[in-house]
Amino acid sequence: MTNQEVANRLVSLLREGKFETVYEELFHEDAHHIEPQSEHFADVKGLEAIRAKDKAMQENIAGAEGLEVGDAIVAKNYIAIPYKMTVILKDGNKWPLDEIIVYRVENAKILSEQFFY
Repeated sequence: MTNQEVANRLVSLLREGKFETVYEELFHEDAHHIEPQSEHFADVKGLEAIRAKDKAMQENIAGAEGLEVGDAIVAKNYIAIPYKMTVILKDGNKWPLDEIIVYRVENAKILSEQFFY
């Protein structure tokens, strides 16, 4: 699979909200999540740890609305995707997300994801 094909599949899955499938199909088992702005999940290493991070975050989320996944930009081993949605927390507050996620790809697997917002 080329990096463009990885990008196309990634965008398709994200738009469908199939986040677990993204991990199953596209992430390397040693993937690295980088989100320096996050108080709790700034640096997470390994696919199982990334899944655990998502599970911990889901415990506070009641739902989401307005998911927008932009078209991917591919440059060599990098994919950049604009991503927007509003997360509805269990306490009723809403948390708007407006970010760009940059993925590093090698051998058709995502090795890292970094969030900019």
